[in-house]
Amino acid sequence: MLDYALERLVDGISLPGIVLILLPIALLHWWFTKKRWVLAPVSLFFVVMSLPVTGKLLLYPLEIGIPFKDVKADSLKGKIDAIAVISSGLHHDYLTGASVPNTTSFSRVKRAELLALQLNIPLILSGTIQTDGDKTDAEVLAGLVKDREGLLLISGATGTSDHAKNVQRITEGSNINRLAVFVSGIHAYRTEAVFKNVGFDVPIVIVGLRDSVFGKKDIIPSFIGFFYWKHALKEYAGLVHYYMNGKIS
Repeated sequence: MLDYALERLVDGISLPGIVLILLPIALLHWWFTKKRWVLAPVSLFFVVMSLPVTGKLLLYPLEIGIPFKDVKADSLKGKIDAIAVISSGLHHDYLTGASVPNTTSFSRVKRAELLALQLNIPLILSGTIQTDGDKTDAEVLAGLVKDREGLLLISGATGTSDHAKNVQRITEGSNINRLAVFVSGIHAYRTEAVFKNVGFDVPIVIVGLRDSVFGKKDIIPSFIGFFYWKHALKEYAGLVHYYMNGKIS
């Protein structure tokens, strides 16, 4: 349980991690001074963040994507010109040096391939800076695609904004203006915003799942509550950064 807590909460700088670190300090402050002005707000923050429902409320405005299982191909006919897949990178085995698409990338590519075949439109794979020997991750992912006719590849992205610019670059001069984009649920809002910022129309963002699905257990304190808070706050910070740098409007 301790390893789980440390992995989930103290993974880089995050508000839940800071609160977790401050809690024992506030407790010691109260123990020695008998003053609760530090312990009370820290404890309150800790309890609020531990409730999954509060983290999901933060995530809800960000998760505008549609899960693939709910996508109806017929409803998209004539509404999109191509499908873009945002790679989540490769999995490297540090002992053997072997590289394979990670589970998320694999699922995105295969699902996007199926939808592209159903709609008879091009498939675009936008990769990261990862490589497998002399192959880019986009080229590795392309190996998963059976029918490569109309397949477009580009790599080198270090963030969502780079993916949008790369896709814009590779489709320049074509009639591809309307995109369906495959990405993770938490990045759906950012992805739609940056692709629109470079000139694309994005009728739909397709995701694997959404975390902001509410259930009865969400009012029970849990470590997953901190996990939701951490990722939601990081995403909001990223959106502010993008806005300040003109990458979204």
